[in-house]
Amino acid sequence: MKLLLDQNLSFRLLEELKSIYPDSTQAAKLAYLYKDHLLFFRGQDNDYKNKAGSSTFYPNIYRGRLGEEELTNRFEVLDESSKKLVEVFKSEAIDGYTEIRRKKYMQWSILQHYEVCDTPLLDFTHSVRVACSFAQLGNKTDRGYVYVFGFPYLTNRISRNSEHDLITIRLLSICPPDALRPYYQDGYLAGTEDITKDYWGDKMQLDFKRRLIAKFEIPIDDDFWGEGLSGIPEPVLYPTNDKIEELCKRLK
Repeated sequence: MKLLLDQNLSFRLLEELKSIYPDSTQAAKLAYLYKDHLLFFRGQDNDYKNKAGSSTFYPNIYRGRLGEEELTNRFEVLDESSKKLVEVFKSEAIDGYTEIRRKKYMQWSILQHYEVCDTPLLDFTHSVRVACSFAQLGNKTDRGYVYVFGFPYLTNRISRNSEHDLITIRLLSICPPDALRPYYQDGYLAGTEDITKDYWGDKMQLDFKRRLIAKFEIPIDDDFWGEGLSGIPEPVLYPTNDKIEELCKRLK
């Protein structure tokens, strides 16, 4: 497990990270070091970077070179998908559909997590094991990437923090019981509060790299896990008997 030092991190942070590496308990030491933050993780098979060479993490609805017409179209698809999600949940009498009908962040969270369409939210997990498993899952290269982000502590299942301009959703608390994937993935969604297609100013305000604490490069082999441990297999991360997944497939 190799620590990667982002050039945009402060000198103080770089020195703190160097002091805890190499060690097999980096995540625990980071949690102690950043005790005023709640740590979330994200695993990827590639380290996507901007022109400046630093890692970048945009919600998929904002990715790429966007003009007004393209961004408007993406939000129209999101709005239509949200309406259809509510209709399907109502017709199937899914638990909690009346609340989902009233709250767009619940609709967006389900659409994002089940990969129905682009949304202003980004997936995270509270489990470093899940993040490492995703970094390795289906990876055809010899390495994956695990990122550590610092969030303010959550107050509710849908937690709004105006000081940090952030909204964080705990999937397990807002999804109906028929949704199995959020449980096995310990999934969370986060986005910039009240930012939609009409955002103004620098697009970088939507990039979660501002919350990046550390990133690690991990090998794609079983030896990484050590004795008695292993990655989470794909059938567990994506359970086949997930009713909500089957319903969401209709919307694609």
